Formats: sequence, structure tokens, C-alpha cells
Amino acid sequence: MGKLFSVLFFLLPTLANAAFVTGQIRNATPGARVEVLVPQRYIDGHDGHYRGILDGQSRFSIEATLSEPQLAFLIFNDESLAIFLSPDDSLTLKMDAFQFPLAVNFGGMAGVNNRLLSDYLRQNPLDFNEFNNIRFKIGQYWTAVEMSLNELMEDLPPAELKAHFDSLKTASIALFEKFEQQDPGAISSDFAQWLNAEITYSWAYHLLVYGHVYGGRHNIQPDFFDFLYEAPIIAESLGSEWYRQFLLAFMARQQAKASSEPTDFWAGQYQLAGKLLSGKPLAFFRSEIISTAFSAEKYRDLLPHYTHFLQTNEYSMYDGKVEGLYQKYARVLPGSYAPAFETTDADGNEISLLQLRGKVVYLNFWASWCGACLRKMEIMDDYGLNSTQKALRL
Repeated sequence: MGKLFSVLFFLLPTLANAAFVTGQIRNATPGARVEVLVPQRYIDGHDGHYRGILDGQSRFSIEATLSEPQLAFLIFNDESLAIFLSPDDSLTLKMDAFQFPLAVNFGGMAGVNNRLLSDYLRQNPLDFNEFNNIRFKIGQYWTAVEMSLNELMEDLPPAELKAHFDSLKTASIALFEKFEQQDPGAISSDFAQWLNAEITYSWAYHLLVYGHVYGGRHNIQPDFFDFLYEAPIIAESLGSEWYRQFLLAFMARQQAKASSEPTDFWAGQYQLAGKLLSGKPLAFFRSEIISTAFSAEKYRDLLPHYTHFLQTNEYSMYDGKVEGLYQKYARVLPGSYAPAFETTDADGNEISLLQLRGKVVYLNFWASWCGACLRKMEIMDDYGLNSTQKALRL
């Protein structure tokens, strides 16, 4: 019976595109929570959160779903560790609670990938603090550059600036080649493709922003942009953050060059993408343009393209990102019925917006900490607002 049970257990189905992260955290309290965060807003507008609990031996096991090979984050005690996962991957971690995330032992199918990732991130550290970024507009699109790199862009002429980023790229390639020589065949093709995209498009993104933003200051010539021949705009690694940022910046620059009319910017990019992109990059880019334009209250300009996207998009995984925003904004478009809600008036009596249908209703959105809001309410009271109108202040 024991052998039969083992076989049956092994054959139980698992989630499609699931990656397994298991491990042990010494000196951790049993019952503590561990989480794998998969940042996938670029796909469906939501991040994946997968949680596990430490057992009596401080071990955990987490099954996370991924659509693309990409970075994820193991979170424990408000600290996070960047890890690389592919669909159907397995990663084993051993660490100490007092040293996490500085000292981690990687094992399992994805062990070598993550040892290389750890060394790569020491050379090219991640910085998620928005306050460390400077933002620049390309057309109507905002790009971001770390302050330290922006200082180099301000100071260095084109040849020196390119030499700087060339050296970073060369060092990263050398690190990859060193790992390949030490352990031939151990690096997965998914990780090799992802890392190549990270290296290539981090390099290309910064050169592109530099050439666009500081072209006048440094008298940058057209041949500076020859580096774009080494960074194709269609790539398979949608899981690479740097590829996605490069693609968005590149397309914004192309549209800004083609039209000086801000009203044409978002719709123009949508149409331009049909000429320059295909496959998943096209689906990602168009979904991103629609969602960004909707969030910037440009939904009227993009509504025809929203419909076109849902009718023609071959990758349904990107539909949810735009459908959710459409439902959000469609409810409050001019001419739409206001969402029904119930509240209480100044005297504590229940009142519904439906009771006031056919009348003009003024809704005042305010916060108790907003001094200007409170003063405005006093002025409104001077004009004789009755208790029913007061009840609808939200």
C-alpha cells in the first residue's frame, strides 16, 4: 500500500506554469510567513502573491504561477531576495534568519541560474526607490534614470558616456561567460535569454534616454544612435524589465519624432506598433499604451483602439489589464449614470442616491486632514446647503 500511495501521490496534477520554491530558514520561528512575489502587472495588471508557512523545522514550500521567465522576490521579515524563476522551475534555498537576504545557498534545478543572478546583481544592483530617480519626458511618456547615472549623462560627452555603458555591458557578459565555462550546460536557456536581454536593453535604454534628453547639450550626432542596430525592438524576453522599458521609450521617441501634436501621441503609438511590432511584444505594448492612456484620462482617444485590441489580440493574457481599467472608467464617463450608493445624512438618517434621481446632485469629495476642503465646505454652507446635500459629501 505504501508504494501504491507514493505512485498515486506523484501523479497528482500540479498547476500549469508553476514554479516550486522550497527551503529552510535556520533560526526562524515556526509558523512565520514566507512569500514569493511575482511582479506581473505588465501582463494582467496584478502581481502574484504566493505564501507559505514555516513548519516545525522552519521549512517552507511555495508553488507560484508564472506566465514568463522573470525575476520574482522571496519575502521574509520585511526583507526581500531577488530570484529568477521559469514556468516548471524548482529552486531550493537554505539561509539563516539573521543573515537573510545577504547569505543564501541556492540549489535545485534553478540553483546555478540564481547563483549567477546573485553575482550579476552585485555588479548591477537593483534600486526600487523612486526618490532616487530623475524622470524625463519623451513625448508624453515619462522615463526614469537613477540620479547617479543622470549625473554622468549631464557631464560626459557622447564618446565617454557610451564607453562607460559599454564597459558595464562587457563586464556583465564576462561574468556570464565565466559561469558557462565553470559549469557547462548548467545555465538554463530561459535564464540565458533573460540575462542577455537584461544586459542588452539596460545598455540600450540608457543610451537612448541620454541621446534624446541631452542631444542638444552635448551636440549628439545622428550616428550616435547606431547602437540601436544591436538592440532589436522585437525580442522574446518579455519578462525582462529593461526590455520592456526600452521598448516603451523607443516607441515614444519614434512617435514624438513623427508628430508634434500631443493629442496624437497615444493613438499614434498604438497604430505605429502595428507597423513595427508583432507577436507578444505587440500584445504587451498595445495593452500598455491603452492602460497608460486610460490612467492618464485619455480614454476617449483610445476607446476605438481598445475595441480593436480585444478583437485582434492573439494573447488573451493581456486582455485583463485593459478590461479592468475600461470597467473602472466606463462607470464614470460623462453621460453615464452615477454608481448607486447609500450613506447617512447629517442627522444619521439613511439616504440613497437613487432617491435623488432626476435632481441635480453635487458631490463634494473631501478629507478631514485637508484644510482647504474644510474651508470650502464652510463657504458652501453659506450658500444654504441643506442636510440632504450635506449627506452626500464623500
